[in-house]
Amino acid sequence: MSVTTDEQLRALSGKLQDLHAHALDVVRELNPSVNPGTLLDRLVNDPQWAWLRSLSALIADIDHVLAQKQPLDDRDRAVVAAHARGMLYGEGELVNGEFLDRYRPLLQMSPSLASVHGEVKGLLRRFPAESENESERLHARHTWAMRCKHHAAPQAGLN
Repeated sequence: MSVTTDEQLRALSGKLQDLHAHALDVVRELNPSVNPGTLLDRLVNDPQWAWLRSLSALIADIDHVLAQKQPLDDRDRAVVAAHARGMLYGEGELVNGEFLDRYRPLLQMSPSLASVHGEVKGLLRRFPAESENESERLHARHTWAMRCKHHAAPQAGLN
């Protein structure tokens, strides 16, 4: 039985959500005096927490595109995998140094985070690599970015 692109992306989104939760658990352990309301405010607004928002954004992008119910293909999976690999492992052209600088020390502190990190890596092994042709690679990234645009529906009477 083959797994569809949608199923693979759903599985990756779920595993990235697990990773995000485990990373937050480690951060909470390091900052026990921060209550949940303050933590949420920091996650959303504090520049020192911007590194974690890139993971949140990747998850949101995957879920947003899946909700559109448009056909997805190997190019879409390759772009998502390239973003995840760059963010979590420092691989490829899409390296997210700010994320890696904050994330890697957490991996050293938490066996559970390291375990989920390994599970994500296992999932990503089943995703295709991006095209070696630069034009095709850039086109696929652009197409994915256009799908990810989060447009709020216009509300009547508001300008």
